[in-house]
Amino acid sequence: MSKTIKTSYTDLEFRQLIRDEVQTVLNNIPGMPKVEVNEGYLTVKQAAEFIKIVPGSLYNLISQNKVPYHKNGKRVLFKRSELATWLLNGPDIL
Repeated sequence: MSKTIKTSYTDLEFRQLIRDEVQTVLNNIPGMPKVEVNEGYLTVKQAAEFIKIVPGSLYNLISQNKVPYHKNGKRVLFKRSELATWLLNGPDIL
């Protein structure tokens, strides 16, 4: 019998939860080298979801250099860890 579980995680948060759990399991296998999951980069849409704002507001923060971001050609990308640190340090959004 299958069970259905309803959560309030976004797709992005759920994927990160799975990555974290897989990393924990692999790191607890005796003799297995420690695994570091490459966090990769988030798109504007993903980053906006992560920090709970609309993409337009995120673009405003980018244009004012108030949020950490990276450029790859014309693409604007974000590291989850940098956004988390930025949020914890009290983002300068005013």
